[in-house]
Amino acid sequence: MKQFIILTALFFSFYGSLAAQVRFGVKAGLSSYDLANDGILIPGDDQQISWNIKNAGYGHHFGVYTRLTLLGLYLEPSLLLNSNTVTYDIKTYGESGVFNTIKNEKYNTLDVPVLAGIKAGALRFQGGVVGHLFINSISDIVDIKGYEQRFEAATYGWQGGMGLDVWNLSLDLLYEGNFNKFGDHITIGGQPFSFSSRPSRLLLTLGYKF
Repeated sequence: MKQFIILTALFFSFYGSLAAQVRFGVKAGLSSYDLANDGILIPGDDQQISWNIKNAGYGHHFGVYTRLTLLGLYLEPSLLLNSNTVTYDIKTYGESGVFNTIKNEKYNTLDVPVLAGIKAGALRFQGGVVGHLFINSISDIVDIKGYEQRFEAATYGWQGGMGLDVWNLSLDLLYEGNFNKFGDHITIGGQPFSFSSRPSRLLLTLGYKF
C-alpha cells in the first residue's frame, strides 16, 4: 500500500511537471509582403498585356498555438487563418491604344507553421517550416480574357526570427521565405505565368497563453 501511494505521488508529480511545460494559447498579428515587381508580359495576336504588382498591402492572421518546452528548448506548432490582398496594375496594349486597369485579389489560407527554438530568459530564438493551405480567393481579375485561377492546394516555406515573453503575453517578429514563385496561380489561355520573385514577408504577432 505504501509503495502504491509513493508511485501515485510520483506519477502526479511528474504529470504536473510535464503539464507545466505544455501551454496553449491564441495569437493574432499583421504581415507585410516584400515583392520584387518584375512584372509579367503576356503576348497575344491582337493585344499585349503588361501585368505588374502595384501594392502588396498588409495581411492579417489569427489562430491558436501550443508550445512544448523541455530543458530550455521548445517546439511550437500553430494553426493560423491568414488573409492577404494584392493590387495589380494591368495595361492592355491594342490597336485602339493603351487601356489601364487596377485589379485587386484577396486570398485566404490556413497557415501551419512548426517552429523550434531556444529560450534565453525572456527572449526566444526560433525557426522552422510553414505550410500554406489554400482556402479561397476573391478576385477582380476574372474578367480578363482567357484568365483562370489554378491555386495549388498547398505551398511551403520557412520562418525564422525572435520572440519575447512577458507574463502570459508573447511578441514574435518573424521573417518568412517561400519556395513557390508569386503569381504561379495565373493561367491565361491555358499557359501558366508567374512573377520571377519568391514572396517573402515580415510577420509581427502577439500571443496570449493560458
